[in-house]
Amino acid sequence: MTIPSTTLDLLLLLRGSEPEGLGRADQVSYQIETAILMGILAEGDRLPTESALAAELGISPITLRQSLASLRSKGLIETSRGRSGGSVVRRQIDLSDSELRNKLRETSTEALRDLGDMGAAIASMSARLAADRADAQNVQHLEELVRRHREAADERLRRRIDSRFHVAVSIAAQSSRLTAAQLQLRAELMTIWWGQPGPDDGATVAAEQHQAIVDAIRKRDAEGAASAAELHSRAETEYLIAQHLSLTMLPGEGA
Repeated sequence: MTIPSTTLDLLLLLRGSEPEGLGRADQVSYQIETAILMGILAEGDRLPTESALAAELGISPITLRQSLASLRSKGLIETSRGRSGGSVVRRQIDLSDSELRNKLRETSTEALRDLGDMGAAIASMSARLAADRADAQNVQHLEELVRRHREAADERLRRRIDSRFHVAVSIAAQSSRLTAAQLQLRAELMTIWWGQPGPDDGATVAAEQHQAIVDAIRKRDAEGAASAAELHSRAETEYLIAQHLSLTMLPGEGA
């Protein structure tokens, strides 16, 4: 089945997250790769027809075909021709632990603080607005993400669900700019190493923090939602800085 319009909207909002200096075809490839990495696009998802997707992305069909060819060469999608053809996501992207650790090691404490400050600002404002604007469907979706995060046994799956939770709060805030900013931030955070839960059972703490955000949104408690979201975001930053500092004490690794 072709991806729903809500998924396509998130894909479009990823524009601007790509590194500088890329041509348009490579920018689109990066958007789609990032959507796969974050779990926005999952294995088996069918992209819109080339003409429809090119129109949505504001590019020519030729440019889109170049992007799709690049993705096929990496084994991320497969394309079939004919009336029922199209491009389908073939596999999930999983960066190696070595790649993720190297990225976190190379990211300075100051840079992590900056990411954390931005994340806290986006998260708290999104939660504040969501407490005023979220509808029952938004809250139900957030509850489902909390449940899935709590039950996930795999750390990488938890990270994808955590990212989707943050994005879902911004969506519930009904702000496309906040959602775009959250998507771009989460895309960057997905490329660094989060290690394993510490002795304080970090996964359980994160799940409790998620639930506190949802509870406040459901109660229309804007202050409580903003406070809970900022607490969760700050905790993520402190965790990443601790992981970074521990990695700087280890010998460098090859990717």
